[in-house]
Amino acid sequence: MSEIALQHLIGSKVFGPDGKPIGRIEEVVADRVGEDLLVREYHIGAFALLERFSAGEIGRSLLRFLGTGRGDGLAVPWDKLDLTSPETPKLLCSVDALRPPEREAPNP
Repeated sequence: MSEIALQHLIGSKVFGPDGKPIGRIEEVVADRVGEDLLVREYHIGAFALLERFSAGEIGRSLLRFLGTGRGDGLAVPWDKLDLTSPETPKLLCSVDALRPPEREAPNP
């Protein structure tokens, strides 16, 4: 099992298979398994940054209004991101194969 400190990933620019940047890692979703946390997916893009600060729906609407694309960000499954070099993560699939992040229910 590999371990990478999150502070080395958050904010890292992610590159597509063609070498072009697609966004930055803004959020990491993990599940607790025993005493471990296992990464489920990485959220990339401007919406993911707003998601981190709990500005979900407002941020999505603002991004659409400003014309920055879908405003959804991208959810990258843990096994679709090459972290061999954590400073320059690379997608192992096409951007078209990704989906927007799921909206998590707010914690009470």
